[in-house]
Amino acid sequence: MSTTRLRRSGAADLAFVTALERAPENREHIGQWTEGEHLEAIARRRGREHWIIERDGEPAGYLIAFDGRARGAGIYVKRILVGDKGRGIGTAALASFLDDACGRRGVEFVWLMVRERNHRAQAVYRKLGFARHDPVPEVAAHWDATMDPAGEGVFRMRIEASAWRRSRAR
Repeated sequence: MSTTRLRRSGAADLAFVTALERAPENREHIGQWTEGEHLEAIARRRGREHWIIERDGEPAGYLIAFDGRARGAGIYVKRILVGDKGRGIGTAALASFLDDACGRRGVEFVWLMVRERNHRAQAVYRKLGFARHDPVPEVAAHWDATMDPAGEGVFRMRIEASAWRRSRAR
């Protein structure tokens, strides 16, 4: 049986991360960060965290999140990307991240943004319990300013930490 786990990214992972991000099949769905932006997240600066997704001990993808609790914005999953799609790796990795994030003190919710045309990702997020979230304009503007602006053709999805914990207790 295959195992999927998260480990903190290190500078040595940068070549893997950027190659995966820049692969032609991923460019349409994933924003392109500079090496400096990745290194800043790897160093956990400004509330960012960078994780390598491993499948059976080998790098299979990565996940980037922002801790927005101090700004009333929960935990924001900025990006999750796996190379071998359709095998449950991303689902398992995001579930593992939710276990960690929803277990942190003061985390009320985890959210992310997804492109309207990325139906595969939307299905994964719904399977895990995320639902579309359209915050009131003041909250949306705050999240846009403190985390990331929601671009055209993108919407937010959110899961309450308490709902995640309940789902895992069953």
